[in-house]
Amino acid sequence: MIPATDPDRAAIDEGPRIVVAGEQVVDLVPAGDGLLRAALGGGPATTAIAAARLGARVAMVARLGRDSFGQAFRNRLALSGVDTSFLKTTAQPSALALANVDPDGEAAYDFWLSGAADFGWRFHELPKLDPGTTIHIGSLAAFLPPGADAIERWAAEHRDRCIISFDPNLRPVALARPDSLVRLERLAALAHVIRVSEQDLELAYPTVAALDTAKRWLPGKRLILLTAGAAGATALTEDGIEHVPAPVVSAVDTIGAGDTATGALLAGLDAGRDDLYEFACTAAALTCTRVGADPPTLDEVLSRMSDPGTGAPPGR
Repeated sequence: MIPATDPDRAAIDEGPRIVVAGEQVVDLVPAGDGLLRAALGGGPATTAIAAARLGARVAMVARLGRDSFGQAFRNRLALSGVDTSFLKTTAQPSALALANVDPDGEAAYDFWLSGAADFGWRFHELPKLDPGTTIHIGSLAAFLPPGADAIERWAAEHRDRCIISFDPNLRPVALARPDSLVRLERLAALAHVIRVSEQDLELAYPTVAALDTAKRWLPGKRLILLTAGAAGATALTEDGIEHVPAPVVSAVDTIGAGDTATGALLAGLDAGRDDLYEFACTAAALTCTRVGADPPTLDEVLSRMSDPGTGAPPGR
């Protein structure tokens, strides 16, 4: 059952309406001539920034590293309008990821996560949130213990009074854990809203069509948005299934595109947008036109939607 939203939302008129929990990762991205540059990323952090840039009131629940990246992450969130009051500074290092970008702009990652701050949550450290808040969980922080256990329990204890959103954002490092698929199914059952890519579901269930898994997850959900990069997205609700084409853009890379789609979905749901699926796909596509995880603003998305233009198709 999905909790009521309108009466409960009045209780958080002054605070964040969306709270994103998860990791922030330093992406080491190609800079030419075999060199790398550090770009601030991490799926949940990009989701929070995307939602904030698209007009939503958003807070981030995250553990920060002791290094200079920790303060840079805090500044990045604040500059995009994300509430940083739930951030926790630790004595642990920031997580790193080497981004390998293929000629089509598709990114794959090698993660360096040992001892990273992001995955050390204890349940008592997580905030108690007001009824009506949308809580978003997912990505590595939802799968890597000990923090994943705390985040799952935290979301479960809020479920009867909050909307729970989930984006698996699956990586081999998460799927390598022996309990990963069991946890995936538990988190999918916990959520009211899911944004998941076809690539995620193909990694998890290589012999099952992604749409079939999304249909299996649908009962009891408000919405599942199954994204497929240049092929667009498929929205599943109890009212039916709708395909949405992807805008055509000149893609640079796909880093942060799926996370931006999730942030746009949350912001659009919060705002009650009638063009929700087009809104999410357009935001994701615009992210593909920039290097690294750099979501667009609301004005940029609305401008593109009013003047589609042309270009090369986006990636995931």
